[in-house]
Amino acid sequence: MENVKEILAESIFEVFERMFFIFLEPGAAAPVHDCEAAIRFDGPRRGAMRLRFTRPVARLMVRNMLGLDNGAVTEPHVADCVREAANMVCGNFLVHWDASKTFTMSLPEYSVRPGPPVPSGEVVSFDFDCEAGKMGVVLELQA
Repeated sequence: MENVKEILAESIFEVFERMFFIFLEPGAAAPVHDCEAAIRFDGPRRGAMRLRFTRPVARLMVRNMLGLDNGAVTEPHVADCVREAANMVCGNFLVHWDASKTFTMSLPEYSVRPGPPVPSGEVVSFDFDCEAGKMGVVLELQA
């Protein structure tokens, strides 16, 4: 599991630095996340990944990715950006985890005010701080 944790951390940092120009630091969990994107994958191992955000972080992602002013950011922008982040982090993780294997990924699903994840397998989770607030990533691997 340690290898999985290292690969996931690298994938998260790479995507957020390159795509969203956001530099994450390890932090404490947010008491409440405002939105979430969840994506499932299947292949040699099955699982799911959830990226959870406070609203200011999600809006910063949109502003940095699309070059918009804060007032121009809409809820559809936030939903699309958060889903795309889940797609990119999960894809990056799977390629680095085992590039010799084929995985399929679902379309990411967006939700507002998600409840706490209820994992049913092996879990790796990270909580981060950045200039705009907090975010977290939960990876669940099925047996």
